[in-house]
This record gives sequence, C-alpha cells and structure tokens, in this order.
Amino acid sequence: MLRIPQLLRTSCRHELRSPALSSPRIFHRSRGWKAASPTKYTPKTAPHKRKFIPVESAAEVPRLKLSAEDVPSHFAQKAPIWYSRSNDLITDRLIRFGIPEEYVRPLLKVFVAKIVEGEVFRDLEYRQEQLARIAYDVSEVSPQPFDQHCTKILFEWVSHPAGQQVLEDVIPPDVISRMQALFHAADLSAVSWEYTFTRKSRPRKFIMHVGPTNSGKTHNALRALAAAKRGIYAGPLRLLAYEIYDRLNKGQIVPLGVEPDPEVEPDSQSNIDVGETGITGKNVVVTKSGNPKYARPCNMMTGEEQKIVQDNAPLLSCTVEMAPHGDLWDVAVIDEIQLISDRNRGGAWTAAVLGLNAAEIHLCGEESAIPVVEAIVRELGDTMEINRYERLTPLVVADQSLQGGLQGIQKGDCVVSFSRTGIFGLKSEIEKETKMRCALAYGRLPPEIRSEQAVLFNDPDSDYNVLVGSDAIGMGLNLKIKRIVFEAVSKFDGGRPRVLSASQIKQIAGRAGRFGLHGDNSQGGIVTTLRPEDLEIVRKALKSPYDTIRYARLPMDVRVFTRIMQVLPQGASQLTAADVFVYVSKVDPRFEVLAIHDLKTCMEFIDQYSECLTVEGRLLVQNSPCPWRDEYSVAGAAALMDVHRDRLQVPIEDLLQRAGLLRKLNTVLVLMEDDTVPLRPPQVTAYLNQLETVHKVIVMYLWYSYRYSVAFPDQEKAFELRQLTEVAMDWCLEVHHQIRISSKSPGATARREVLQRRRLDWSQTGNIAVPQKRVTKPKRHEIHMNIVVR
Repeated sequence: MLRIPQLLRTSCRHELRSPALSSPRIFHRSRGWKAASPTKYTPKTAPHKRKFIPVESAAEVPRLKLSAEDVPSHFAQKAPIWYSRSNDLITDRLIRFGIPEEYVRPLLKVFVAKIVEGEVFRDLEYRQEQLARIAYDVSEVSPQPFDQHCTKILFEWVSHPAGQQVLEDVIPPDVISRMQALFHAADLSAVSWEYTFTRKSRPRKFIMHVGPTNSGKTHNALRALAAAKRGIYAGPLRLLAYEIYDRLNKGQIVPLGVEPDPEVEPDSQSNIDVGETGITGKNVVVTKSGNPKYARPCNMMTGEEQKIVQDNAPLLSCTVEMAPHGDLWDVAVIDEIQLISDRNRGGAWTAAVLGLNAAEIHLCGEESAIPVVEAIVRELGDTMEINRYERLTPLVVADQSLQGGLQGIQKGDCVVSFSRTGIFGLKSEIEKETKMRCALAYGRLPPEIRSEQAVLFNDPDSDYNVLVGSDAIGMGLNLKIKRIVFEAVSKFDGGRPRVLSASQIKQIAGRAGRFGLHGDNSQGGIVTTLRPEDLEIVRKALKSPYDTIRYARLPMDVRVFTRIMQVLPQGASQLTAADVFVYVSKVDPRFEVLAIHDLKTCMEFIDQYSECLTVEGRLLVQNSPCPWRDEYSVAGAAALMDVHRDRLQVPIEDLLQRAGLLRKLNTVLVLMEDDTVPLRPPQVTAYLNQLETVHKVIVMYLWYSYRYSVAFPDQEKAFELRQLTEVAMDWCLEVHHQIRISSKSPGATARREVLQRRRLDWSQTGNIAVPQKRVTKPKRHEIHMNIVVR
C-alpha cells in the first residue's frame, strides 16, 4: 500500500494577522499610514470573440525603398502629415510626458518647420549607421515607426544646443529643461556602460557555437564549463538549468582536456545537443552513470527555485534572467543566443552578453545571431571566434502531405498544432483513428509535466507512440521524433493568425530525426503537413537561409526606469513610463527596446495598484512570471497583490482561497480518491485547465518568495503544493486515456498508474501533518490529499 499523506490542514481564519515589522517594501503607504483602498483588478478591455482575419506572413511586411541618404528628405516630406494626422495622439503623449498643453502646439510647429528646412538633421549630425537604422525602421508601411522616430528626434533636438536656442523664444526654459531631463534619463545610447564592473575588467573572449538543431553545437561549451575553476551556465529554461546542475554534480559531463571513453554508456535522455558524442562507440561526453572524478559542486538558481549544494560553489547553473553580473568567472555558457532578439525576453540575453564578467564566454545557438553579436562584441573591444556545426542527420520534406486525414499518422510521429483546444482535439481523433496513445506537450503544461510526457513518448516499452504538441517542443525537450507533422503553419500572435517564420519552422522541424536515437541515422528526420497547401510553405522555409537578427533587445533596467519615473509628473502610469522607452530613448543602432506594448495588460494591471507600489515594486511585478495574456493567471496575480496589500504577508493557502483556486484544487483531489463519481472527457479537460492556472499561481508565489521571504513565508508549502498539483494534472491526462479504452474504473486505474509511474517518496516532502483516518470531504479552507493505491 502506498499512501500520499494529507499535505496541509488549516482551519478557516478570517482575523487580520499582525504584519511583520521587517516586511519588505513592495508596497508603500500613504501619509496617514493607510493602505490604498482595495480595488478589484478588472481588465480595461473586455474579452471578445475573435473574428476571422486572413492569415498574414510575418516575413512579408511591405516596405518602401529608402536609403540612409534619403532619410532627411523623407522626414521633410512626411513630418507635416505626421503632425496634422496625429495631432491629438501626439499632444496626449507629450502632456503625459510632462509638457504643459499650451506649449505643445507651438513646440511641434517649430520642430516640423525645422525638419522641413533640414536644420534638425544638420544639427544632430547622425552617423551613417544611425541613418541606416532609421531608414530601415520607417520604410515599413505603417505610421508607428515614423511616429516613434519623430518623437525621439524631437527630444534629442531639444536637448541639443542648436535646438534649445531656437526654442527659447517659443517655450519657457523650465519646459525645455524638463524635456532635456527626460531625454537624458531615458538615454540608452551607452547602455553597455551600465555594467561598469565588467567594463573595467579584463577583455573577454567570446566563442560562438552555431548550427541547426541536432548538430552537437553545445557539448564543447559544456565541457569547457565542467573544466573551469569558476563557471556559469545561463539557459532559457528551468529544466535545462536543472539538468546542467544535476549532471555537473554527478560528474556526467566529461571535462575538456580529458579523453572521453567511447565504451561508456551515454545518457539517451539528455536534453543537451551533443550530436555524435551521445552514442556508444563515439567519444561519449554526457554519460549515464557519471564519474566521481568529474563531479563538481554546482548550485542552481532560477526565478522560482534555488538549490544550494555548497556556499560559494565554483559552478552555477541558472536561467539567463538570474545570471549575476557582479561576479568573476573563468568560463560562462549562454545557451540559445538567438533569443537575444526575442520581443519579451531578449533583454536578459543582451544583459548577459554585456554584463557577464568571464574570461571566456561560450554562446550556443543559431547562426542568425552572428552579425548582431559580432557587432556588439567589436564595439565592446572584446574578441570573438566562431565555430560552425552541421546537422548530423538529414532532414527531408516528404513528397506529399497527409491529405487532411489522420489515418496516416505513424509510430514516432509528432503532430504540431498551435492551440490548446486543437491539441486535445487532435489527440482524441488520432487515438480514435489509429488506436495509438498520444503524449502531450504544450505551453500551458508545466515544464515538469512536459518532460514526463517526453520520457513516456521516448520509452520504447510504453504505449505512448505519438506526440501531439505545440511549438513548446522546439526547445528544452529530448524527443525521439521520427517525423514532424504540421497540423497548421500559422498561429495567432495576439491579434491575427500569421504564418510561422522560416526560423520557427526550422526550429520545430529540426526536432525530427535526432542523431543516435533511431538506429539507422542515414534516413534522418522527415517533415510533412496535414494539409497539401501547407507543404510548400514548409519546403520553402527549410530551403531558405536563417533570417539574420538585426537587433538585440534591451532590458527595462531598474536604474533607467527609476530615473525616468523621477522625471515624469507625479502619478505617471506604468504605460507612460513604458512609452518613454519607446518614444524618447536614444538607442544604439544595434539595439531595440523590448516590445513594451505586448505587455499592455501588465501595464494596466500595475496601474491599478500604482498607489501602493514603490517604483522598484512596479518593475518587479512587470518581471514576474505571470502569463499576461492568460486572464485566469492575471486574476491569480491580482489576488496575490490584494492579500499583500491588505495584510503585508501572503500565506499560500490564503492566496489560493482569494483567487478562487483552492476549491478547484480540492475538487480534483477528492475526485482522485472517489472511485464512484463518473468522469467525462470534457469535465476532465476543464479540471486540467483549472489546475494549469493553480500551478502558474503557485509558481508566481515561489518567484516572489525568493525576493521577499518575509512577505511570502510559505515557500516550503508552495513547493509541496506545486508537486501535488502536478500529480493531479498527470492524473487528469491519464484519466483521458482510461476513458478512451473504456476502463471500468477510470479514476482508480489512473490513480494507480500515476503513482506507480512517478514512484513517489513522500517521506522527503516535509508534509505538515499525516492524518490517521481518511477524509473524504475537505473543509472550505484546506488542502486535501490522502490517496491509497491498493
């Protein structure tokens, strides 16, 4: 008998607890030492049903033919139109930036006149590369880039002595001073010098390892890390950081300078792209058993989890956002360097390239990142060498699609879709048509569940023969895929469906035919589509070169953000501060600010709590791991903020109760024990969706707990709840299968399968209490778990 004890038992308590005196300052108080009045978070834009919009290709953006030399004349022609058509919009923006309304119109009239006369560009004396950057941006047939650059040029010209002299007769000196202060506060043209510790240190040597998926581009960098006296790995995913941490501590990575043993058994479950060094008979560099001689103390640090094996351990494995820039290293490894251009996370990669203080920095990723990284490294005065790797197995496009039917799905296939509903629909239809069981991997599933599903799909002894997933399969998962089948080649980007870029198609298609995992590697991987009309799009994408990355994204640094908030009018919103980065900041031509307006929901959320948030607290909330497009997760984040505002401390069970998630979690836990309740697939899918939200809110809590341990004290309970939620999610996935095969008792059978598969050991989870009798119905405010496997 295997028993999972009850995790938590707390009586419902409504009294207000006394706040801890050392509670951190996420929130601030008014002069009367009263918290801001509670306000329930409500999105400013009500949800609506999407209308069908024709699919667009992200790569086919119409552009004007505009050279650097054409920029002054182009602005002279377009600036009057910009002013006349966007007057209200520009006026509102400048007022929010602190310019009195009565001076906006005179200011713009003079500015536009000087643009037309050509004086502005003569005064600013832009370099050729700056003009080329402006030309490329404004050549897009859209008014927004021109609007952004016009406003930026306005603030820079006002801050130039020539512009200041012209405007002194038009607007008061204090208005000019305010505009100049905002321009200098937001100036990002010398952003590399924000990392003064690194700039003052020795020159760094960059080594790029570039190649497609399944080329073995990562192993040399990791071997250099394993041999370093002090080293750091910075990757895109928590699971990758954990794998490097685990393997370094176990001595499973053969250090550089040591001859690998070809007879040692490799670890076939590794997510590391090691190429031919991952098969027996070759020089195996990632071993299954490990060697104590190669074991190195390595700590792990991610946003929501930290593992410390030794104080001041010589090695650190972390997610790229957590990479410390104030430490000295001998070797650093930055993985998936092409994400330096990512619209939302790219700033973390840029910060790592600019700020990591290591004698030798290895960059692993796609060849598309070479030009921008090379330009940055050259500007910094560091050196760089490039190692290129070729794919070790062929990747071919099938002669024909599946002609719209699922009967042709085979063992080892991965079917890719881009909506959660579509993924579950495909899973159901494939299992019905082929009688083969499907594993799942999509973005809302926690990384741990995705990894477990990947292991089941890879196991030849399991009955999981097909994988159905989203683009989440493109990174961080070791998958023995023989053939990729695109159910669609377009996905919603938040507003309309767009055809995947060539880079995205390559990243996903490259998962097929991983070297060393299919015996006969001469056949390689195969790519096809469900529908005939999509096949040619995939074929063209795989033949095309990688799209060169033009810009590296810049992070919204707390120092710059604080300077901006100090200059803006009192009470300025988060969206106004973000607009300063977009419309005022002067940026080096190699860089671009993050896609601020992708975070509109986040900005609106922060603004509803702005009266009780410090400046640092605003940026902290913005950087928290909340999926801002998910309204249920945003509601969970609002509950977290409400509890903290009201009580200063946030017990995890109170958070789940306030968010309306505690009852949902308990409902599933009770169902796991109750073998008499009939279960239907739609009902189980709905439970899984609710558990996904529960998991995301718990992860948010853990993220805050590492930054404010007094305000978020239940870190241990949160870890236990996260694991418990993952068990419940795994059970929901298993119930789907048991219902499909007409099991007599789907819930009980699924429970047994999940617990046996996970080999759970709850003696190490630090549970609060182990009740002696079974509880079948939890009280309103408690976590319930007491499962028996007979």
